[in-house]
Amino acid sequence: MTSFLRVLRACAISFLLVNAPAFAESKAEKKPAREAKEKKAAQEVEKASKAAKEEKPEAAKASAEKKEPKAAAEKPEAKEAKPAPPAPPSHTVKREPFKIQVDLDGVFEAPAMAEIVLRPKEWQGLTVLESAAHGAKVKKGDVLVKLDMEKIDRALDDLRAELKLGEIALKQAQEQFALLEKTTPLDLEAVERAQRIAEEDRKYYKEVGRPLSLKSQEMHMKFARLSLEYEKEELAQLEKMYKADDLTEETETLVLKRQRDAVERGEWSLKNMEIQNEKFLKTELPRQDQQMDENHHRRTLQWNKERVELPRNLNKARLELEKAKIQAARAEEKLHKMLADREAMVVKAPADGTVYYGRCKSGKFGEAPVFAESLRRHGNLQPNQVFMTVVEAGPLFVRASVAEEQLHKVSNGVEGTAAPTANPDLKWDAEVEEVSAVPTSPGSFDARLSVSPDKPAKQVVAGMTCKIKLTPYEKSDAVVVPPKTVFSDPLDEEEKFVYLLDKNNKAEKHPVKIGKQTDKQVEIRKGLKEGDKILLEAPKEE
Repeated sequence: MTSFLRVLRACAISFLLVNAPAFAESKAEKKPAREAKEKKAAQEVEKASKAAKEEKPEAAKASAEKKEPKAAAEKPEAKEAKPAPPAPPSHTVKREPFKIQVDLDGVFEAPAMAEIVLRPKEWQGLTVLESAAHGAKVKKGDVLVKLDMEKIDRALDDLRAELKLGEIALKQAQEQFALLEKTTPLDLEAVERAQRIAEEDRKYYKEVGRPLSLKSQEMHMKFARLSLEYEKEELAQLEKMYKADDLTEETETLVLKRQRDAVERGEWSLKNMEIQNEKFLKTELPRQDQQMDENHHRRTLQWNKERVELPRNLNKARLELEKAKIQAARAEEKLHKMLADREAMVVKAPADGTVYYGRCKSGKFGEAPVFAESLRRHGNLQPNQVFMTVVEAGPLFVRASVAEEQLHKVSNGVEGTAAPTANPDLKWDAEVEEVSAVPTSPGSFDARLSVSPDKPAKQVVAGMTCKIKLTPYEKSDAVVVPPKTVFSDPLDEEEKFVYLLDKNNKAEKHPVKIGKQTDKQVEIRKGLKEGDKILLEAPKEE
């Protein structure tokens, strides 16, 4: 059968291939050509039919062979009956007591506590000589701690001596300032006068002294040249004269020799003068100019400096006087503070009560072992640190820490019970009075609960712990189901539903409204009633 279909498909394709050009030809195509093409197509169809007839018996035989084993294999299966599908696990809805309970760890705390702390304003050395024991009963005014006073008494003596020295320094500063107030104007006048004289000297040098020196040097050179000329002229006249007269040769020789020596001296004097003149012009005069300018510059700088420094020194003396006054006042104040610190170092009980070492933090005295070491003999206390607490007698309350995830369950007015750890049989009524608005530590809030003991328990004191059980919600006949039976809409988490079974055990989605829930129960407020059956698990998709 399959071969026959293939043959028919081939024939159809051939027919389309042959006739496709004929459909595209124009109407003017000749009829003999069309008839030849149609004849050829008919022959190809006839050949395909013969080939199909030859292949059909073989194909039918093969098809029959394939069907026989399949039919044989299906017969045994038809005889076996299919088992019934198992019933899905379900839960029958009931009305049961429903309660939300919050378990907290609490600490008993006294409402009236007096913290003992030393806040010295000056003194820092706090060495213990004697202290009241942890847990001791004290009366108001009893000495709680005796401290070593020897060092502070020495410091007070030193401070009194420093105060006297400060008074002397203050007096000296006052005298120094009074003197500067009188001498500073005089010094400023002297500075101005010295500057004026320096300006006058410089002006004289530039306008008179320097030109005079140049003129003097010029005249010296001129006189030296004229002197030499005079000597030379006189020698020439002598030589001319001696040639014409009848003087003896010896006299002539002597006079000429002297004149020639005079000419030679004149030449040497002129040469020496020229050297000195060159030195003066190139070396000495520039040096004088430089020295004069430098002296003038230095004098001007000194003048500017002293004009500023003299008033500044006066102002400095004024400030030093003010500083001396402030230091004297501070020393006096320090002495008063030290005396107050010494008086405060006699530590007394501010009220009747029980001594606890350390500070109460959230009802606990966790620092007691640390301060037991500090409060021993020769131990050291740190300033501004609560090292002892006097807990006054009276009714206790409970302080507890509430985790952030439990905060929505714990609010003012929620009631429960508190059982002291030391005596679990005691069950005291407890009620939440206050919950902190902000975290006291990361993820934790502080809660205060009042307790109403049936009878006073002497063995329960501040700092002891208890177990708290609060019941923020309770219903005696709530419709409840297991949490795993309630599902959420993927597109809306607020939309809840269950799979409700009908009479034929067919499950369908059924919307519900839930209320409170715990780890084991979910309250159903709307959508289910007692006796309904719901699936414990979501049905598997077919």
